[in-house]
Amino acid sequence: MIRKLFLFVIAAIISQMAAAQGVLQVTDLTNPNDVYPNDDNNGVVVVKCNKSIPLSFESSMDKTADPYNIESEGNDCVYYIEFPTGNKYRGRVLSIIAAGYTKVDVELDVKPRGAITLLVVDPNSMVDAGCYRGHRNKGMDEIKKMNYDEAKNHFMLASMCSDCDTLENNVNLALVDSLIILREEADKAYKILDYREAVRLYEHIVELNPYDTFAGNRYNITMNKYAQECQSLFNQAEFYYKEKYFDKADELYQRVIDYKCMNEGQAMIKHQQIQRSITMKQNHSRLFTYEYMKDAPIGISTGSYHSKRTGGFFALNFNKKVFEMMRNNCKVPDMPEASVSFGWTRKIVSPVWVFFGPGFTTKFYYGNYKPLNGERTVWPGIDGKPNGTLDGEVDDKKVNVGWAISPVVGLCVKYSYFAIRFSYQYRFAMESNLKDFIGKQRFTIGVGLAY
Repeated sequence: MIRKLFLFVIAAIISQMAAAQGVLQVTDLTNPNDVYPNDDNNGVVVVKCNKSIPLSFESSMDKTADPYNIESEGNDCVYYIEFPTGNKYRGRVLSIIAAGYTKVDVELDVKPRGAITLLVVDPNSMVDAGCYRGHRNKGMDEIKKMNYDEAKNHFMLASMCSDCDTLENNVNLALVDSLIILREEADKAYKILDYREAVRLYEHIVELNPYDTFAGNRYNITMNKYAQECQSLFNQAEFYYKEKYFDKADELYQRVIDYKCMNEGQAMIKHQQIQRSITMKQNHSRLFTYEYMKDAPIGISTGSYHSKRTGGFFALNFNKKVFEMMRNNCKVPDMPEASVSFGWTRKIVSPVWVFFGPGFTTKFYYGNYKPLNGERTVWPGIDGKPNGTLDGEVDDKKVNVGWAISPVVGLCVKYSYFAIRFSYQYRFAMESNLKDFIGKQRFTIGVGLAY
């Protein structure tokens, strides 16, 4: 009899202890679009629970189930637990443990790079103190379902609860208001075919609410249409550019830039080229002149003379004997000559520019001449008669050449459509005994047009 009474007392105590244990409710809030990017193909389990109920975890297949991160989200703690994935982990059971509550076992199927979200609540505490949490959770759930007006109603009701977290609720109200306004503006932009603006707005909606599949689908559609429109504008601009209709091309390139298209960089380069060309025309930066030089009276020069940056020039001088040489029709005393120079231009003060750069000069003569002595060679005289003595018979078809490095420096005066150039050329003969023949220096004058 005493033994039976003892067993009855023990059973009563155990029953009371079991009744004293609280019960946790676990809700799966996982969305198929949730991902967990990482290099090891692991998955993550995200557990949310009120801060008043600290949690710990155990796994049936892992040595540890300790969270790698715990964050605070309003009145909740959010636990992040990373798990390896694969066939050998099928059937994994996660045990959720809290002091004063019965342990809850949840069977998990964690996918590679997948994310599972669980909400843990005490359903009994919601009866007396769960007004705010209940409406907040329902509001967040309506946001996931894209029912923004319903979500706002729940947040408005939550603001009237005695346990309202005012700061968190205001953030939620601002979020849902933003989503409502963005959806209206995005739909309006889509209807009037403003794809650039629609892309921006739908993208913003998805950033705020990754569960908004409508906005995600619209984003993909408008992005394709936006890309097609950008490519069409760019192709038209390229056509007009090739056909030299620069004003029309520049207008289209500017639209590509304003629309922030993918080929914005290419359009910007072409736009800058067109603007530079327009500026050069307005400032008459291009120059073309006729150049006169002693022994090489046929000359031209062309170049760019900018107002605010460095330009470049090219000059060529020669005499008509060069043409005879090309026809193999030269003989004593012909002396074909050609000189080339190029370099840089820079404005000093309006309307004066300086130019400078390297050059190269060649001068030819015909015949076979013998030095008067062993120290120097005497070249044909101006009248074509040799100053030296003939070495045997005259070979008046034999061509000889002398050449020199001939740097140049000068000034250019440019006003409106007219320009004049003065340059000094120093000649450094590569063979010292040719310096008198080639000449030590030359002056050049040029006149022409600025356009």
